[in-house]
Amino acid sequence: MQDEKIAEAKGKEPKPGQQDDIPKKLWAAYEKAFFSFQPEEGRRFTRSTEKQLGQLERRIARKKKQENHQVLADMKDLHRKVAQIGYTVILRDNKWLKKYRHVVRCLARLDMSFLKRMAAAVVPEDIAGMEKTAALLRSKSLYEIYKEEYMQYLVGQRIEELMEAEPEKQYPEARGMKRHFILHIGPTNSGKTYEALQRLKQAYHGIYLGPLRLLALEVYDRMMAAGIPCNMITGEETIRTPGSFVQASTIEILDIREVYDIAVIDEAQMMADENRGSFWTRAVLGIRAQEIHVCCSGTAKQLLVRMLERCGDEYEIVRHERNTKLEFIPERYDMATDVEQGDALIAFSKKNVLAIAAALEGRGIRASVIYGNLPPQTRQEQVRLFTEGINQVVVATDAIGMGINLPIRRVVFMNTTKFDGVGKRRLLAEEIRQIAGRAGRYGFYDTGYVQSAMDMEYVGKKLAEPFYPIRRARVGFPEILLDIDIELDEIIEAWEKTGNPPMYDKISMKESVDKYRYLRDYRRRIPYMNDRRLVLSLITCPFDVKDREVLKLWLRYCEKPEKQQNCPMLPRDFSLEGLESYYKQLDLYTQFSARMDWVIDKDEVAANREWAQHEIGELLKDDKGQFEKKCRICGRPLAWNAAYPICDRCYRKMGRES
Repeated sequence: MQDEKIAEAKGKEPKPGQQDDIPKKLWAAYEKAFFSFQPEEGRRFTRSTEKQLGQLERRIARKKKQENHQVLADMKDLHRKVAQIGYTVILRDNKWLKKYRHVVRCLARLDMSFLKRMAAAVVPEDIAGMEKTAALLRSKSLYEIYKEEYMQYLVGQRIEELMEAEPEKQYPEARGMKRHFILHIGPTNSGKTYEALQRLKQAYHGIYLGPLRLLALEVYDRMMAAGIPCNMITGEETIRTPGSFVQASTIEILDIREVYDIAVIDEAQMMADENRGSFWTRAVLGIRAQEIHVCCSGTAKQLLVRMLERCGDEYEIVRHERNTKLEFIPERYDMATDVEQGDALIAFSKKNVLAIAAALEGRGIRASVIYGNLPPQTRQEQVRLFTEGINQVVVATDAIGMGINLPIRRVVFMNTTKFDGVGKRRLLAEEIRQIAGRAGRYGFYDTGYVQSAMDMEYVGKKLAEPFYPIRRARVGFPEILLDIDIELDEIIEAWEKTGNPPMYDKISMKESVDKYRYLRDYRRRIPYMNDRRLVLSLITCPFDVKDREVLKLWLRYCEKPEKQQNCPMLPRDFSLEGLESYYKQLDLYTQFSARMDWVIDKDEVAANREWAQHEIGELLKDDKGQFEKKCRICGRPLAWNAAYPICDRCYRKMGRES
């Protein structure tokens, strides 16, 4: 009898002549949500059912006259309350089924009207067609389901359509070629890149693709020194040589429409990198070349083989062994007594690198410095000073681990934690091996040494740890999703939440989403926000968002991206930070101009680059004492890794005075 009453209450139609304003498909979702409860759900029964139904009906009626924010603030609670009372009505107090049905229909009408107010173009039946809508209605309104669940559902459907043909099938031109891969597998300092470049020298139309502008510059210099005309094209600068046979580039520059006879893809284990890995994946899957040399560590071998087998490409594996021995010294390194010619001291922030170099030079030990923000020519000069023995040691961040060839005898870890953009964490085994492998350069030393100023056991353990293979490569954001009619940041975030294709993970788009939201705050001044492809091009333009001056310049360019802009003026701040910021502004200017097809004065840009690099080089060469950490109160020198900005003496004095 109870089931019959429930069925009657669920299915009862409006009286003859009365128009039913709730579509059948939508009402079916509400029926499933609010008339299908089971005792095992474990909800509590409510008291005074009739009274609570009356209160709910009045609350829903009041919502029609309230402001949008007032309605939205109460919707979740309304839906939960209707579900809670429904549990009582369906399982115990079914004499109130008719009144309860009326309340549910009122709630459905409120949902529909509020959805129309907030998103007029949305069809409620489309949301009802989503499988989990009924379950969600017990705690959310239609509009909240649309914003929080339905758009992700749409993006997920579009992604599934796109990924029906797995990532490797997105490059039909490459699949139509007979490609032959030579996988150069080996540790750092094993000569794998050298061997691949020897083959590249024989190319009629070849390309080198690496992770850093400095490596592209190094390959360019090698080719030109060997008498092979070479272009260098990176996001920041272009050097074109008449009659060039090869091109040295950063991985992002690859044009997959171009056909090559020989290609070299360097540091391919970076295809697992959270932020840039998709560029290596794209290169491996999509490059159109007959002979492709891929250089990587042993961790990437299994994944690369699986990718190539799925592509149907031929491959051979060339294994490389270190040319020199690598030995770990378990004793703690003391910077006060143990510094020797050929040491590389590794810290993980620019501030610490400069502080260590300043402390060394204060004792008469000349030091080169290498860190991420250094302009290429400045970095080259620092490398030259160390290579020629003018500077006894080099102090560097982990940037040194990525293919920079230095005559290092001993690598010393000054600490074993780094900030990875989210928080501080300990170094991974692969990171320690990559950096440590720079010790004992072939042709200079027979043995390389590794030591640590702290956590000696940890470094030794990680060096001895077996290789754990990379299991998944990264794929990038598919532009086909730009056709979905919601905000771009919501599309990207929904894409990030969907499932991954086999063997692949998605790159992180957090920084691009942050840039989009900066632009959205400028919406009144930016008329082109509906041009998704243009906006995506702007927000994926790489630059340092933490540098306020660079961010302000980017926003200014974005106001009118089609308008030609002049080269950034020389800075007023001649400190190291000011000069590095200016160099980054020049980088942004050249990258932005390339994306927007501005016609720029390349000679002026080159002259300003050279000036900035020279000034930075002079600051680093003349006196590093300015970078020494000092007590804010008395000015006494502090240890390079001092945790606090004041010395112990001043701290004790402050304690006595307080």
